[in-house]
Amino acid sequence: MFLKISDAANLGIHALAYMAEQFESQRPIATAEAADAFDVSANHLSKVLQRLTRAGLVKSVRGPKGGFVLAKSPKEITLRDVYEAIDGIVTKEDACILGTKHCGVAHCVFGNLVDEVQHRVTDHFSSVTLADVINR
Repeated sequence: MFLKISDAANLGIHALAYMAEQFESQRPIATAEAADAFDVSANHLSKVLQRLTRAGLVKSVRGPKGGFVLAKSPKEITLRDVYEAIDGIVTKEDACILGTKHCGVAHCVFGNLVDEVQHRVTDHFSSVTLADVINR
């Protein structure tokens, strides 16, 4: 569920937005550079970037001036792509804001609020690309 964005997914979105700013020059972003920019552990960021590499969103560049670059244009990568590469595919079972699959109550105590918020956030993540983020 998008309302439960993990630190890793948040970091992945920010790191890819950072890389999107360098997309035209194809300048690789070193893990240490991005870790310093976001004041996070380079080890944690490295694990996030490995997941994004496996998902085909970034590719690594070897060598002394190596690092990571986007594997696709920022126009082709949505926030949902990044989120799902880190936290997994969003399903209907993820809809409870409290994280419970079944609470025993016939109707949600929050009414349709959870569905409405989830729908708006899902639409936003699905329609906003990295290009949109850096061009704001």
